[in-house]
Amino acid sequence: MGLAQVLHDFANWSTVCGVPHIANARTRAWRIFWSVVFICMFSMFVYQLYTMIVKFISFPSNVNTEIFFKEQAFPVVTVCNSNPYKFSAILNQSNNLDTIKHLMDVYVGASSKSLTASDEYGLYARNEYPTPQLCQCYHLNRPSVKKFFSSFLKKLQNLFSKRLKKYCSHLFQELMNTDYEKEQRAWDALALEAAQLGEEMLNPALYTFGELITDCTFSGKKCSAADFTRIFDPIYGACYSFNEDSTLSYSTSRAGMKFGLKLLITVSQQTTSMVKDFLPTTKMAGARVAIHPRGVHAALDNNGINVGVGYQTAISLVSTRTQRLKEPYGKCVDTEPAATNLYKAMDCWYGVSGAAPPNIYRVILVSDSDGVLSVDCLTSLRGDQASTSPNISPLQDCSCGPPCSETSYLTTASISKFPAEDYFVATDPTQGVVSSWFWGEYSMDIFNSFQDPRRCREWYAKNALLLQVFFETLKYESYTEVPSYGISPALNDLGGQAGLWLGLSVISVIEDIGEVKKELDHADRHDKAMYEEDDDIDIEDEINDNNNEKKAE
Repeated sequence: MGLAQVLHDFANWSTVCGVPHIANARTRAWRIFWSVVFICMFSMFVYQLYTMIVKFISFPSNVNTEIFFKEQAFPVVTVCNSNPYKFSAILNQSNNLDTIKHLMDVYVGASSKSLTASDEYGLYARNEYPTPQLCQCYHLNRPSVKKFFSSFLKKLQNLFSKRLKKYCSHLFQELMNTDYEKEQRAWDALALEAAQLGEEMLNPALYTFGELITDCTFSGKKCSAADFTRIFDPIYGACYSFNEDSTLSYSTSRAGMKFGLKLLITVSQQTTSMVKDFLPTTKMAGARVAIHPRGVHAALDNNGINVGVGYQTAISLVSTRTQRLKEPYGKCVDTEPAATNLYKAMDCWYGVSGAAPPNIYRVILVSDSDGVLSVDCLTSLRGDQASTSPNISPLQDCSCGPPCSETSYLTTASISKFPAEDYFVATDPTQGVVSSWFWGEYSMDIFNSFQDPRRCREWYAKNALLLQVFFETLKYESYTEVPSYGISPALNDLGGQAGLWLGLSVISVIEDIGEVKKELDHADRHDKAMYEEDDDIDIEDEINDNNNEKKAE
């Protein structure tokens, strides 16, 4: 049986649509028609197969959203004074904090434009703008200047007039930004100087737990300094994190303000002895609060919330949890070669780049003796977005993916005046006023800084705030990333496309495999027949040669 006959027999009993019609067509026209149909259908199937392969190797994913309702672990609450260092301690020469004192002197002098010290941080230079000719533009709206320019301006075209006004507007904007730039520059310089000095050197100027947190309760129960972990941040000074220690297990099974954390925070613009204790560079009286999972950097600059004195700030939380896929479906990271084995994207960014802002106290950005260069370097890293030298992109340049498992908190803050006019703050008797009703029960020596309870209440209104952090609901959303096109969906699509365009099924595949095996067997038998025929010829030739040799003898 020849190859053509084998193929013809296969076409007759094949279940592939169109193939039997090609084999059994009675005329050439019908054979051509069915051949064209089969080629078109086969081409469509190949195209669909290509799109399926491309989709499969792109490893797409979906996000499943689930809602759970159960007891939740309480997050870490980090609290910092908006004033990082006590000014009274900075002025105390015995603390050896002369560099920060000098910075404050430079800032005060630059702000009042009466600088007497050397400007090592480039603060005063920001106020020096060229004055010739520009003063005429600056005072363009004055009658005398208008009169001076009236004859000249009449000769100008409207376009030039618009350009002139636009230039003046730009100048006004530049001058108005001067104070902000000076303030930001001084703040950066303070962070750099503090990072160089370190926590131990700055310790006399840092706020202690008792100075910052006057009262603490969780779900109505008293909490203490043992429930807080102190961290040092050059920008915010000494911060205190509630529930950071892994030995603590604060959780809540009920939602609402009564079942969360309540803190009475005293930032002390003025001490109880009426001594001003805020740095000249501090612009806000209050605290900086960050709410984050345990083991994660507080990221006060990125995720912090400002809470001001004289207010009760209630922060409600809604928890969300995210599970991401690793490669090839995603780029998340689930481990870090550290003692905690907890991956943090921010630490990865700083570790890869080799630099960090000074609030990452483990890494110092720059140790240049020239303060101007140091501040300029930090400013350039923050703000340089030019196409010729753009800032580093952590996601693209550092290959620092997000964590595979992440918990985040959606916060909603509401405020109200605190304390009320006739309310007296209830604190420890050694720190404040227990109640106006019991004022007479305590010796006036305890309150030697206040002549009466109203003075005490006024002090709290200017120097303290009430912070409450609680879960708005025990319901939380879970976002789980899952593969959207795995083996099973790909096989389903393959079967559907093959059946749609070619009428193929599993039995058709078995038929094709059988046909391939038959062709291989046919080729093998043909090769064996050819080999046996060659052997017969060789044997016959050898016999003839032997007979010829005998005759010759």
